[in-house]
Amino acid sequence: MENRTAIDNTTWVPFYSGLLDKQFSQIWDTNGAPTDKIVDDTRYFPNNFPPNDLLKNAPTQWFQLLRQHKNAADTVSAEKESGVKSESAKTLRELDKKLYWLKNRSLLVVGDSVDETLVSHLCNSFGASLEYGPTNDSNETSIATCKIKEWNLTITHWQLGCVGSHCRTWATIESIDQKWDRYFIPTSASVVGQNGASPDLVIFQLGLWGEQFFIDQYRKYIHEKKLDYSRSLNVKELVVYKRVLGRTISKLRDIYGRHIPILYRTVALRNTEEPDAAALNLDRAARSACHELDVEIMDFGWLVRGYYSFYSDDVNIDKSPLSTLWVNMVFWYLFRTQGGVEVRGDLVRMADMYMTTADAWNMCHDTFMKDLKVGS
Repeated sequence: MENRTAIDNTTWVPFYSGLLDKQFSQIWDTNGAPTDKIVDDTRYFPNNFPPNDLLKNAPTQWFQLLRQHKNAADTVSAEKESGVKSESAKTLRELDKKLYWLKNRSLLVVGDSVDETLVSHLCNSFGASLEYGPTNDSNETSIATCKIKEWNLTITHWQLGCVGSHCRTWATIESIDQKWDRYFIPTSASVVGQNGASPDLVIFQLGLWGEQFFIDQYRKYIHEKKLDYSRSLNVKELVVYKRVLGRTISKLRDIYGRHIPILYRTVALRNTEEPDAAALNLDRAARSACHELDVEIMDFGWLVRGYYSFYSDDVNIDKSPLSTLWVNMVFWYLFRTQGGVEVRGDLVRMADMYMTTADAWNMCHDTFMKDLKVGS
């Protein structure tokens, strides 16, 4: 049976200056001492929590609060039918005060099946499901949307997929432009939020299809049957990847404006027998491009590396602590787009619904883009 409480409690601690002074490690043993517990190349969560002083720096668990809100709302609705009253109405009012900033928000996720699966897990948790729009295509391109009614929260996923038969033309600017012109630009107005100009937040990544393209092309070049993800990509391939990634950012900014909040979600490694060196190469290239293009990084891919027991296949993440982590990270950033500021676990500023999305994002953007200087 699914341990819902354990899944809902999943969190992370964003990196900050001085963190290494605490001898931080991802995993603690039963005595509270830091250790790396790796079994069969797969990491497992510990049976206990890390030190309390570290967890105080963990962000608000928005997903847990949202589920509490849904449970309280369901209870209040049932009580109206039965006439029996409890503390649920009071709980609901308190949660409304914490979550007001989610109302009428719009989130756009641009990526692949990994992102689509994570969006689906989120929507299903609140009784919603993805509805797919027509693309008239057979190359994995898709447009899917769900709406969480309690908050009028719209989440849209655009899957870029391959461009052309078997990804032969994925890595060209012309093919990228054709895909945007044909599928995504005509539907771009449907993901505009309450600000009337853009989604409140865009999260994107191109790792999975990019890696597949380069690995498959090299396999054909050397006349091999097996895909080799352990091969390091060469400079030419990485330059092409940065160019396509840059073009994607350019397209998003052309549609929604230069100052739209954009995050790059780092690539998660495949669950393969060999080291996924190609994905690591793409990760470094993407970080370089994002630094040059003034795009912040959502380091979800790095955090989940090695936790293959929570994958549903070689690339997709099952409904698990990892999917909860993704939701909490997404809402942490979405909170920022509404003027909310949370520093080391403290809500120092609640959302300001009168600020524009761009102004709210830019209020903290420069801080998050600075190089961190860690104390020795």
